[in-house]
Parts: sequence; C-alpha cells; structure tokens
Amino acid sequence: MFKLHPTITPRELALLEKAATIEKKKVQRVILDFELKASVNRELAKIHTLPAEEQLSRRQEIAEAHGLTVVSGKIPLPDLRLEYETPDQQQAKVDLEVVSGEYRHGQIADKARAGFTLYAFAEDAVHLRPAMADPEIMQDILSL
Repeated sequence: MFKLHPTITPRELALLEKAATIEKKKVQRVILDFELKASVNRELAKIHTLPAEEQLSRRQEIAEAHGLTVVSGKIPLPDLRLEYETPDQQQAKVDLEVVSGEYRHGQIADKARAGFTLYAFAEDAVHLRPAMADPEIMQDILSL
C-alpha cells in the first residue's frame, strides 16, 4: 500500500478514503497539494525574467512535465494526486479536488477544465448550486 504524509488534513483524508473506494485502484503514491505546488513553483520562479511570450511557452512545458494543464494562463493544482497501477499494470494518475461553498463558479470551472475529479461534502452541495451556472460541471461533482 502507501504511506500517508504526517501533515495530511482531515479534508484530504476524507477525499483520499472516498477516492480509494470509488476508484478501486492499486494506489502506489499519494501526492498532496503542497508537494506538487513546491515543485511547480520552483520551476515557475525561474521564468519570471523571460519575455512574456517565452514565459507562456515555458509555463505550458512546466505544466505538461507535471501532468497538469494550463487554464486561463495559470496552472491549477489539485488537492491530491493519486498515482496508481491499472489492472493491466499500466501507470496512471487521477487529480482530485474537494470543492466547498466558498468556491466561485470560475474556480470550479477552471478545476473542471484542468481535468480534475471534483468532490464535495454533502453539506456544501447547497452552497455550490448558486455558484454553478454550468449544470454539466455540477453533474461531474461527486459527493463525499
């Protein structure tokens, strides 16, 4: 199995437990948001002095190197990444995000465009509906 990081939050643990049961995958590694953020930001810090056009190109390369997508000029980061082995022994990953009532429509839409699997606690669902102008994204949010 895998080892949990000692700083995992209850929110991340709930997400991890739910995802593990839904995904039914052989999880090999769990990457928390702060780990991915540190790696991405370390590389982004090196491109600030480049011309704007080159920065955009490098930002795309950095995102791709981390298995992420540039959305609206930024690199959205998931709460949690699960790296797992498929039944046919291929390596794969899933990026997970817990959305709450504080998320605005644009934030949720960007996370969905980034390809993240979105989860919400049942008590947040009522707060998310007004923020969601796109019912298709709402259908993609799984309940925790």
